[in-house]
Amino acid sequence: MAIKKTKKLSAQTATTTVATGEKFAKVDANGKVTLIDLASLKTALLGGLNLNGMMDGVFIMYHRKSDDFPLMVKPHGWTALQNAGEIADGVVVVEGGKVLVVAPTEADSAGILWSSAAVSGGATTTGDRVTAMNDWNGKANTASIISKSTSATVTNTSAYAPGFCNLYSRANANGKGLLAGKWWLPSVGEMMMIYANMTKINYCLSLIAGATQLAEMWYWTSTESSAAYAWYLYLSSGNLYWATKASGKGRVRPVSEFII
Repeated sequence: MAIKKTKKLSAQTATTTVATGEKFAKVDANGKVTLIDLASLKTALLGGLNLNGMMDGVFIMYHRKSDDFPLMVKPHGWTALQNAGEIADGVVVVEGGKVLVVAPTEADSAGILWSSAAVSGGATTTGDRVTAMNDWNGKANTASIISKSTSATVTNTSAYAPGFCNLYSRANANGKGLLAGKWWLPSVGEMMMIYANMTKINYCLSLIAGATQLAEMWYWTSTESSAAYAWYLYLSSGNLYWATKASGKGRVRPVSEFII
């Protein structure tokens, strides 16, 4: 009887592709290979976990089309509502007594300017990182910055971060919802809240038709450092610093509040 020699494998777990699809190959100390399909592996790994509980603190907000009433639903309940014609206002984050609605989409991925020229926008202004991180005044900041817009120092059009957020709108089938004027450029504190919950927010965004996920890039805030500079937050590393308002092109994600 011919004996076929085989190479003994060390105990490890590897991934391979077979005719039936992706499977994981579990190899024991004796070189015995057991193939486990991906679905079974997920079931085993997630067994006993409360996946709904893992998404605690994030919701999807919408204005119900039957009566335009604002509601928040847990992520697992959104798909059925969307299939029934509901339109999402955004992703709600509830944390530390604060409630923030994150828009489903953002400005051009190439980034936009903060203003057309140096301008003191009247927002929270500081060169201190700790003070900047404690700024939760995005709504008031943005209103003040918009009010300072002039032909020489433009801030109020969609080409600039504060204006883009102020003009942003999400309407349901009846034209109701979080419309223009109800959104603002997040402050550093609000942007930090987004950073801390980025994975969960992006999961919710993946459930919303037409939404774009947060990128691991830098985003403008409404917190100013000076007339020439405003703070930004890098969503890959948490790096907090400032950039030149009139030349730095950063990403912009509007935020709002749970309002009628």
